[in-house]
Amino acid sequence: MRRFLSSLIFLQLLLLSLCATTLVFLWGLYFQQQATSEQDALAAKVAEHLNLSTMAAENLTQLVDRAQAIGRVAQIDLRDPGQSHWSLVRMLADDPVLKRMSLYDSAGQELSSSHSDEPAHLPEQWLSRLHEHIAQYGFKPLLPLEEIDSPASLQPHWRLPFLLPLSNPATDTLDGVLLVQLDIGYLAALIQNIDLGGSGLMRLLDAEGQERLRVSSSGVVVAGSPLSPGLPAGTALSGQHTQFSAGDEYQSLYRRVPQRGFSITMSQRKEEILAHSQLTYARQLWLNVGMTLLILTGLLWTWRALGRRQEAFSALEHAQQINQQLIHRLEEEHRRSSHAAATDHLSGLHNRRQFMEVAARVLAEQRGKRRLMAMLFIDMDRFKSINDSLGHKVGDLLLQAVAGRISRALEPGDEASRFGGDEFVVLLAGERSEEQIRAWVRALVNKLSETFSLDEHELNTSPSIGVSICPRDGQAVDELIRCADAAMYSAKQAGRGQYRFFDPSLNKVDIEEFSLEQAFGQALKERQFVLHYQPQIRLDSMRVEGYEALVRWQHPEFGLLYPDRFIPLAERSGFIVALGWEVLRLACEELARWNALGVQAWLAVNVSPLQLRHADFSYRLLQELQRYGIRENSLELEITETAVLDYEGQAIDNLTRLRAAGLSISLDDFGQGYAGFSHLQALPLNRLKIDRTMIAQLSNSHDDSPIVTSTIILAKRLGLEVVAEGVETREQLVCLRLAGCDLAQGYHFSRPLTSAQLREYAPFSNAAELPCEP
Repeated sequence: MRRFLSSLIFLQLLLLSLCATTLVFLWGLYFQQQATSEQDALAAKVAEHLNLSTMAAENLTQLVDRAQAIGRVAQIDLRDPGQSHWSLVRMLADDPVLKRMSLYDSAGQELSSSHSDEPAHLPEQWLSRLHEHIAQYGFKPLLPLEEIDSPASLQPHWRLPFLLPLSNPATDTLDGVLLVQLDIGYLAALIQNIDLGGSGLMRLLDAEGQERLRVSSSGVVVAGSPLSPGLPAGTALSGQHTQFSAGDEYQSLYRRVPQRGFSITMSQRKEEILAHSQLTYARQLWLNVGMTLLILTGLLWTWRALGRRQEAFSALEHAQQINQQLIHRLEEEHRRSSHAAATDHLSGLHNRRQFMEVAARVLAEQRGKRRLMAMLFIDMDRFKSINDSLGHKVGDLLLQAVAGRISRALEPGDEASRFGGDEFVVLLAGERSEEQIRAWVRALVNKLSETFSLDEHELNTSPSIGVSICPRDGQAVDELIRCADAAMYSAKQAGRGQYRFFDPSLNKVDIEEFSLEQAFGQALKERQFVLHYQPQIRLDSMRVEGYEALVRWQHPEFGLLYPDRFIPLAERSGFIVALGWEVLRLACEELARWNALGVQAWLAVNVSPLQLRHADFSYRLLQELQRYGIRENSLELEITETAVLDYEGQAIDNLTRLRAAGLSISLDDFGQGYAGFSHLQALPLNRLKIDRTMIAQLSNSHDDSPIVTSTIILAKRLGLEVVAEGVETREQLVCLRLAGCDLAQGYHFSRPLTSAQLREYAPFSNAAELPCEP
């Protein structure tokens, strides 16, 4: 089938070649014949004009020679008046072409004249030119130059003067001069039956090339546009040249008669000469165009017929090749996907899967050679903060720069990989000792701690590196990576820009915290965080008016974790903002459910100072409330004293905007830190929450803790409600009521409740909102 298809293609190409050859031959022959025809037309006209100029030159020569013979007879008659030759002279003088005749002696003095107005003496210039002519050509007639100054009678318009020298036969010297003026009209009548064409011209030129006579088919031309250039220089008696007049191109043929001092030129426009040939080949052009269209139409029809047959066979061939193409595509996709799967697109290093394969092979080689192998786990400090504050573009550039510095530090046999985020894993092979490995790691810490210049930013960061050694710390790649990861966490706990070698005696708590930190991102994606709710009781009525949302981590391995286990980790690893929004989302969902049940209570949520410093925090929170259909006064934000110390920043703007929108703001853990009442006046607060450490000192007497009493009094003077945290005994409750505290929460009233437990909590489920028992 391929041979058949090849033959069809060959046939198409052959047909195309034949048509192309035919058209090239057809048009080539046309243009060649056209050029040949034009050349032949010009050559024929050259021959014709050369004959005409020769004939005209001969006729004019004969006329002046005959006039010269008449002049000799007249000269003899003048010498011997008794002779009877005068009648013969008069008879010859009656020749119609001879308009006038005057006989002069050798000095140019008039002897006899046919008309009385002829000049009495020939011009000196004519005589001088005549002597030169006689010296060169003998006693031959001469056409004198026109520019010689002479009387007006010697400037004929219809007469052509010739000087005929008469010699003395005995002495062979000039004996006289006969001035003959030929009739131009008679000369023009001699060629009136010759077809010169519409633009044909016969011109008589003197020895200097000046035009003395111009005759066309219509007769003598008195005035016409000059033709240029003049006759070519040289002694050639005849020739062809091109002249121009009024923008038209003329073909001119000339015939020089130097013995008589004149030249005959025949000229005709080339356009007129070629007109017949061009008309003939214009018809041939249309014939060629018709033949070309016929050939192209036949070619197109044949090509399409062959093409349809070729398409049919191509479809059959395509059906046979479809499986091979699919297999080829699958193989190509497999190669591309294998390459993409083996390389980290951002850093250009191995990705996790490829690194595990390479590391397993290198580990086997190192163990076979009884050499040490080191596994490094690298985490860049403050990367998440840089990424969040400067954007992902700068973060990606930083990762690329870190990967570049790691790659340049590698030696032959070493491998590097990016496991994800800002985590890199390096395998050190070769013949290194443990001390050499330590020196290499120390040098890498210094390199990665140098300033990075990225996109107009000068960034300072540092690595935390954990190192494990094979075979001391493990015999498998996974085991070595886990050990290096644990050592890295220990290095991060020790501060920034540190490295640690794995030690089996690492604190179990550190390992557990490390595992929690590693699982934080996944926990947010899988929504492992839940809220528990602790009631807030108004002390004068003992009714539940609100709840505080307390976040818990429902860890799949470690169970339910309290905030003190993971909040510091979130702040240290940069997840605190994401966790804050997750808590707000859970709170909004719960409030939406409360609204559906008709429960009228607020929900207090703790907000991180870092989250408050985001410029869009207030706008985004208000949008969330609107999306869930929650009234603004249903949500209360609890802030810490750290926010108080940043009251001039973005946090205070967000709090003011939210307070104006209707949200309640409370200061949590007051008395635990170093915020004073002077700071409280700058904050848009509703409530002040006294820390549980101050409440724990209370007993039966209100004098047990004057600080609590004073705090309540000062807060009320500032217009704030006071909430006591951690109320666990009846005695503490009594003291707080005596001191004028507004609200309280703690284990004395209720432990934090899950969402399911909250539904069974009487003050919540009872629409009448029964008071709590003191």
